Amino acid sequence: MKPIAVALTAALVMTSGPARAVSEKEADCQFQANLLSTVQKARLNGVSKDKLTDVIKASNPDLSESVLAAVPAIADHVYSINRKELKDVDLGAATKAQCLENWDQIQAMKKTVKN
Repeated sequence: MKPIAVALTAALVMTSGPARAVSEKEADCQFQANLLSTVQKARLNGVSKDKLTDVIKASNPDLSESVLAAVPAIADHVYSINRKELKDVDLGAATKAQCLENWDQIQAMKKTVKN
């Protein structure tokens, strides 16, 4: 098994007002896209689903436990896709596009849940 190089964007650009919201949106959606791409690459490189969280954690020791806790659910989705089909799709790009498109709805739902 080849080592997996994992590059997850963890820093959010903190500015004020609408610029901060746009930066946060872009950074969060890019982070999600990177995570999906990482899982996809691991699957294509033959990393077993059972070892995936450990491989990602070893490559990214600063990842939060909440992110690592999401990996098994993401893996279930990615590993359910036939490897041959997985080669022809960019899950990271699709995830980022969906995140950006649904950002306002997601934020509204988060506010509702908080209250």
